[in-house]
Amino acid sequence: MNPIEHLLQEHRDIMSQVADLRQAVSDLSARGEAALPGALPVFRRIGRMMETQLARHARKEDEALFPALEAIIGVEDGPTAVMRREHKSIHGRGELLRRTLHELNEVEHPLIVAGGETMRSLTASGGTADSLRANAQEIIELLDMHFLKEEQILFPMAQNVLDSSALDDVWKRIEAMAA
Repeated sequence: MNPIEHLLQEHRDIMSQVADLRQAVSDLSARGEAALPGALPVFRRIGRMMETQLARHARKEDEALFPALEAIIGVEDGPTAVMRREHKSIHGRGELLRRTLHELNEVEHPLIVAGGETMRSLTASGGTADSLRANAQEIIELLDMHFLKEEQILFPMAQNVLDSSALDDVWKRIEAMAA
């Protein structure tokens, strides 16, 4: 199998899930705290996806594709270095999302049902619908930008500079990660 096609398919799978996050962000923008009960399950699902599926995807790039490219184009401030930094930034945003959800769900959310006073304390603690919305919006923007760069620059470059033997080696590394 072509590892680039495999990675592109993973992009499509991940972004199909991000469509739900876009909708949740839109709902939070339009309805604020009232949209929170419907948005929380989406945020939880996306948080899990980021720490599992997206993390595995990034690992495939970091440990299988990027080393093959770096053997040809070098490491210093090249496109793979940029992509590695973006992976860290995206995963940092995912961690912030999970922490915010924990605070909202474990610390404050049970009290939301109790009434309006809880909303004021939720706002004071920083675990607001707006903070979730802002973080989720940044995740969406980072993923959009990152995947666009990979799909329009890095992956075509890999197809051009890696011969079939190198692509086979990349695929073998990817398969080994799944085992």
